[in-house]
Amino acid sequence: MGRLIYAMTTTLDGFVDDAGEATEPDRELHEHFNRMQERLVLDVYGRRMWETMRYWQDPPAEDLEVPYVREYTQAWQDTDRVVVSRTLTALDAPRTTLWPELDVDRLRALVAEADGDVSVGGPTLAGAALRAALRAGLVDEVSAYVGPRVAGAGSRRFVPEGLPLELRLRETERFASGVVALVYDVVGGGTR
Repeated sequence: MGRLIYAMTTTLDGFVDDAGEATEPDRELHEHFNRMQERLVLDVYGRRMWETMRYWQDPPAEDLEVPYVREYTQAWQDTDRVVVSRTLTALDAPRTTLWPELDVDRLRALVAEADGDVSVGGPTLAGAALRAALRAGLVDEVSAYVGPRVAGAGSRRFVPEGLPLELRLRETERFASGVVALVYDVVGGGTR
């Protein structure tokens, strides 16, 4: 049985759309994400996150000259993916399946059959997926990668509003770039 994890980069004030600038991975953070990706057997993305992450399907040769970039590329390419989108009609990508909407029962079955971690991510999908998955008791871990930046505006969808959660801090990690990883186990909540 797998575990469902939700991880997102965020600014200190909780915005996710501008978080990429706050967490542009240096070597240390990239290697951390490499280890995380190697544990995954399935990534579940929304359309916008898919459009960002499909870069790893065929990155430029000069990027692959960097060992930790090459390692991440291989780990990402070795992971199955589900893209949830109402606007996409087809995908031309290996190991990638398109769902027109998030099906919690189907996700539950995938997690139950997984022999590793399943990740859900993307600012829009993650809000809806996290709400549905938490209500269904599927999410095991919530992780925030907090970058050293205050955005002041943007999408604040790291955790859906109106969904109380009980979390237990399992680990923290500080990176030289100023990013702090906060990893929590979900211990209760999610329903009203």
